[in-house]
Amino acid sequence: MLKEVLKKIKDSKYVSKYHIAKELNTTEEVIEQIFSDLNRMGYIKEENTSTCNMKCSGCSFSSLCNKVPINTITITEKGKKLLNRQSF
Repeated sequence: MLKEVLKKIKDSKYVSKYHIAKELNTTEEVIEQIFSDLNRMGYIKEENTSTCNMKCSGCSFSSLCNKVPINTITITEKGKKLLNRQSF
Protein backbone atom coordinates (compact mmCIF):
# COMPACT_ATOMS: atom_id res chain seq x y z
CA MET A 1 0.00 0.00 0.00
CA LEU A 2 3.02 2.30 0.38
CA LYS A 3 3.44 2.57 -3.37
CA GLU A 4 -0.29 3.18 -3.89
CA VAL A 5 -0.24 6.07 -1.42
CA LEU A 6 2.91 7.47 -3.02
CA LYS A 7 1.18 7.35 -6.42
CA LYS A 8 -1.87 9.17 -4.98
CA ILE A 9 0.45 11.88 -3.67
CA LYS A 10 2.12 12.18 -7.08
CA ASP A 11 -1.19 12.37 -8.95
CA SER A 12 -2.81 14.94 -6.62
CA LYS A 13 -2.61 18.71 -6.86
CA TYR A 14 -3.83 18.88 -3.27
CA VAL A 15 -3.00 16.01 -0.91
CA SER A 16 -5.77 15.02 1.48
CA LYS A 17 -5.20 12.11 3.83
CA TYR A 18 -8.97 11.83 4.22
CA HIS A 19 -9.49 11.47 0.47
CA ILE A 20 -6.61 9.03 0.06
CA ALA A 21 -8.06 6.90 2.87
CA LYS A 22 -11.48 6.97 1.24
CA GLU A 23 -10.10 6.06 -2.20
CA LEU A 24 -8.07 3.17 -0.77
CA ASN A 25 -10.91 2.01 1.50
CA THR A 26 -8.99 2.44 4.74
CA THR A 27 -8.80 4.86 7.68
CA GLU A 28 -7.01 8.17 8.05
CA GLU A 29 -4.99 6.62 10.88
CA VAL A 30 -3.60 4.01 8.48
CA ILE A 31 -2.78 6.70 5.91
CA GLU A 32 -1.14 8.82 8.62
CA GLN A 33 1.08 5.85 9.54
CA ILE A 34 1.93 5.26 5.86
CA PHE A 35 2.90 8.94 5.46
CA SER A 36 5.11 8.57 8.53
CA ASP A 37 6.69 5.42 7.06
CA LEU A 38 7.23 7.04 3.65
CA ASN A 39 8.87 10.03 5.35
CA ARG A 40 11.05 7.84 7.59
CA MET A 41 12.13 5.70 4.62
CA GLY A 42 13.06 8.80 2.61
CA TYR A 43 10.39 8.51 -0.12
CA ILE A 44 8.70 11.80 0.78
CA LYS A 45 9.67 14.95 2.61
CA GLU A 46 7.06 16.73 4.73
CA GLU A 47 7.48 20.35 5.75
CA ASN A 48 5.26 22.50 7.93
CA THR A 49 5.59 26.17 7.12
CA SER A 50 3.78 29.29 8.12
CA THR A 51 5.40 31.34 5.37
CA CYS A 52 6.67 30.58 1.91
CA ASN A 53 9.32 32.06 -0.34
CA MET A 54 7.06 32.07 -3.39
CA LYS A 55 5.51 35.09 -5.01
CA CYS A 56 1.92 35.39 -3.89
CA SER A 57 0.36 36.27 -7.23
CA GLY A 58 -1.37 33.16 -8.47
CA CYS A 59 -0.79 31.20 -5.27
CA SER A 60 -3.97 29.44 -4.19
CA PHE A 61 -2.86 29.79 -0.56
CA SER A 62 -2.04 33.52 -0.62
CA SER A 63 -5.10 34.46 1.43
CA LEU A 64 -3.95 32.09 4.18
CA CYS A 65 -0.34 33.24 4.42
CA ASN A 66 0.84 33.70 8.00
CA LYS A 67 -2.60 32.62 9.24
CA VAL A 68 -2.63 28.84 8.78
CA PRO A 69 0.47 26.64 8.57
CA ILE A 70 0.82 24.96 5.20
CA ASN A 71 2.03 21.38 5.10
CA THR A 72 3.91 20.55 1.94
CA ILE A 73 4.77 17.07 0.76
CA THR A 74 7.51 16.49 -1.78
CA ILE A 75 8.34 13.18 -3.38
CA THR A 76 12.10 12.66 -3.13
CA GLU A 77 14.32 11.22 -5.86
CA LYS A 78 14.19 7.91 -3.98
CA GLY A 79 10.39 8.07 -4.08
CA LYS A 80 10.39 8.84 -7.81
CA LYS A 81 12.60 5.82 -8.43
CA LEU A 82 10.19 3.64 -6.46
CA LEU A 83 7.26 4.86 -8.55
CA ASN A 84 9.16 4.06 -11.75
CA ARG A 85 9.80 0.45 -10.69
CA GLN A 86 7.41 -2.18 -12.02
CA SER A 87 7.03 -4.00 -8.70
CA PHE A 88 7.48 -3.03 -5.06
